[in-house]
Amino acid sequence: MPETILIVDDTPANISVLVDALAGTGHQLLVAEDGEDALEQTTRVLPDLILLDVMMPGLDGYETCRRLKARADTRDIPVIFMTALHETAEKVKAFAAGAVDYITKPIQHEEALARIQAHMTLRRLRRELERELLLKQRFMSIAAHDLRNPLCLILMSGEMARRKGAAGPLAEYFENIDSSARQIRRIIDTFLSGQRGGEARGQPGRTDLNLIATAVAAQNEPACERKQLTVEFELGENLPPVRGDAGYVYQAFTNYFSNAIKFLPTGGLIRVRSTLGETAVRCEVADNGPGVPAGERDRLFTENARLSNRPTGGEESTGLGLSIVKQLIESDGGRVGADFPAAGGSVFWFELPIAPGP
Repeated sequence: MPETILIVDDTPANISVLVDALAGTGHQLLVAEDGEDALEQTTRVLPDLILLDVMMPGLDGYETCRRLKARADTRDIPVIFMTALHETAEKVKAFAAGAVDYITKPIQHEEALARIQAHMTLRRLRRELERELLLKQRFMSIAAHDLRNPLCLILMSGEMARRKGAAGPLAEYFENIDSSARQIRRIIDTFLSGQRGGEARGQPGRTDLNLIATAVAAQNEPACERKQLTVEFELGENLPPVRGDAGYVYQAFTNYFSNAIKFLPTGGLIRVRSTLGETAVRCEVADNGPGVPAGERDRLFTENARLSNRPTGGEESTGLGLSIVKQLIESDGGRVGADFPAAGGSVFWFELPIAPGP
């Protein structure tokens, strides 16, 4: 289907020049003689691009553009102004009204065609990206929804094992399986709730970071035992609750802790700290591992950041964990970061603002 360009100009000679310039491009051309006519035409046909004259009787180009950008169905249509005005103030006014570009009069065929084609290509690429994102979003929603069924079976099996009298270390393992499965289900539920219409979640609650830190360490105890890792705690006393979603904080802490386990060699040390600042509580997961090469540190919290360090025990690393931490913590108004002491090792940290009083 050919793309459509709407030409809005009250001067027939200008329209003729543009029609000649666009001849042979394969675009469908529509013409409006003033702003009111342009607005009315866009209620029937949505063009892919609008060429809009600035100086017109009645509704001028600036106001026409503002009205187009105020409508949900036309706000994303690129508008290129056509103007004989060369003052910088007029150009700034055009961009402020919502234009993406401008063509100066008298119109030059090659320049006009180049600008038009560039913005048509950008619009086409944007539409393709939106379609790809929508497909990806739908796939992820379906996949997340379908993961709930096997998780429910895992939870049911763990519950049945406990009822049949699992004791000792076996009971602890079943408890860890249950805790991990429930956390996965919370993550899936959080993802699915965000997909339903993109509604904003409720106000962040009051979260005890020390409680979450100890819970995450307990959940990962079997993995630490397997690699003979030592876990030490330096948790601040009487810390106030932070303003944040407990599920998000748990997920962020889990990513930090599991990363330390993955990249530490056998016999390594993990140290979990929490300290009180003036307006925030800071949590750290430190280790005495190899650290991160200086040239790679600026990519730590970016998506799919594949670094040269590899897991030491055959664990899987997707390169997504730290970017997820950044997204989760910053969504609650916090900050993330990493430090690398001169003595070696790594310190991954996040801060969340202190929650207001009850």
